[in-house]
Amino acid sequence: MAQFVELFHPYDYIYRPLNGGTWSSANEKWRLTGTEIIKAISCANDTFYIGTRAGKKTRFAIFDIDTKSKYHNKQQLDRLLDVLSKAGLTRSSLFRSSFSGGWHLYIFFEEQVNSLLIYRQLVNLLKLSDFDVAKGTLEVFPHPGTGAGSKGMGLRLPLQHGWAWLNKRDLDVEHERYEMTATKALEWFLDLLDSDANPINALKQLTSRIEELERRRAAARAHGLNDKPDNVVQIRKAINVPDESEFTLFVASVFGHIPSGMNAEDWSKGRTFHKDGLTGPSQRAEAIFCLSHYFFYGDPSRNLPPLGYGLEEERSFAIKEYLEARHNGYSVDITRGRADAVAQVDRAANWRPPSKRGSETRTYKATRPISWIRANENSKNDSRKKIQAALESLKKLGRSFTTVELEETADVSRRTLYKHKDIWRQDYEDLAAGFFESCLPEYNAVVEAACSKSEPPSTDLEKIMPPGRLAARRIVYEISMRSKRDSQAKKKSFVETNSSADKQWRDKVASLTRDKISDLPVAKIKSLLFVLANYLSLAPCEEDAVPLHRYILDLRHELSGMQNGPRPPS
Repeated sequence: MAQFVELFHPYDYIYRPLNGGTWSSANEKWRLTGTEIIKAISCANDTFYIGTRAGKKTRFAIFDIDTKSKYHNKQQLDRLLDVLSKAGLTRSSLFRSSFSGGWHLYIFFEEQVNSLLIYRQLVNLLKLSDFDVAKGTLEVFPHPGTGAGSKGMGLRLPLQHGWAWLNKRDLDVEHERYEMTATKALEWFLDLLDSDANPINALKQLTSRIEELERRRAAARAHGLNDKPDNVVQIRKAINVPDESEFTLFVASVFGHIPSGMNAEDWSKGRTFHKDGLTGPSQRAEAIFCLSHYFFYGDPSRNLPPLGYGLEEERSFAIKEYLEARHNGYSVDITRGRADAVAQVDRAANWRPPSKRGSETRTYKATRPISWIRANENSKNDSRKKIQAALESLKKLGRSFTTVELEETADVSRRTLYKHKDIWRQDYEDLAAGFFESCLPEYNAVVEAACSKSEPPSTDLEKIMPPGRLAARRIVYEISMRSKRDSQAKKKSFVETNSSADKQWRDKVASLTRDKISDLPVAKIKSLLFVLANYLSLAPCEEDAVPLHRYILDLRHELSGMQNGPRPPS
């Protein structure tokens, strides 16, 4: 069990509600304990899926292929495996990552390897082999920070709800995670970690293969340039292709391409400022400029929508809220409340390139058709009827049931099932009341605990104490009590300071979330997503983070409904 826990970096972890939504980053000060990791892979966490970011070293690499990816088929999987085999990575294990059907192709190593090095090598190998590496298509993990202050991207832990072992020959499910105990699933995963690992010498072959492909591409490029006919006249201006750097590589992995007009370095710096805040003096001006660039294009990896042309006021509001919450005491003008501290924000938010100046910007206003509203209500009522009927049929069996059984019987998605948990939650808990009493002793925290009875402390003390020793003891006692009082005073001051900051945080979040979501316009929802993402990373504790995270999910759901219409029936 300790071997499994050590595989994952405990800080900067990510989480996502079981009933749907998007992944969010936990507070950077929170540590993911081994108990929480084991709880997650035992499917005993009824609230969140858990994921982790990359540490400096790793025992495995992962290729993440989403269900809707063009590589999610047997032909493309064989092509990917062939590319890896020619590069020396002949051993791999294929899993279904969740109930959505996405794949995780694990490449295990016999020893730990540098996370950033293996990430760059695998990305280069895929691009040289004509694979598109982008979010939602094909992603490579570990995905550590690129050196621009980014913490990289996280990935869900294995063995959670929806996990399954797949056969690479026919893509059939060999074993479902929910059909086996947590101990057995963990043993199988660790067995693959050791038995299906690639030797460390394979990294040398991987490097050689990349160099060979680069030589071939360079030769082909030179051949094409030398053979260019002299009578070809260029009638279109060549597109300025940005120089490849650590910034452009990261932006391309987020967007799938470099958006037109984007400065990858400024966008990356804006992303870092938004996540970490000001980290030193004299950074306010740079932060305002880079954040305006970052907010303009948005961030698909964090589900933050772009605040482009026509949303200047919302962009200005988001930057001002950021400066108030995340200046971290490094801006004297903001701390003193000077009005000119944020005067640059309006100029940055309203700046336009020369080609756009003088033209009137019209903001698109989305109106939801009545047919969409009716379709959503009809789909909701149908799903509730299905879940209610499935619940009644399972209750007749007179035994406890799993959420997977209820999901399959009702023929609805897991997201829909948890959205209407008010129907089945109480019955599910009542029928499963005796489940934990039958758990294995190894999950019982009080097995072999000490007896509640104990002998009284020894009273074998001298009744008559010499005066010198008594005086010495009194002096030592007085010194120790003085130190204890000082420590308690510091602790009390620290608690009072923290409680004041926590109250300010709660009051600010309450003021930002008091409006009814259905009454908010699209522009306001977009700006709130940026602002609340900041406050979520500053949550004093998990109890404060959970309701704010739910509010953010509701905002995203409302924005999606306004822009995309109703979802098809489950």
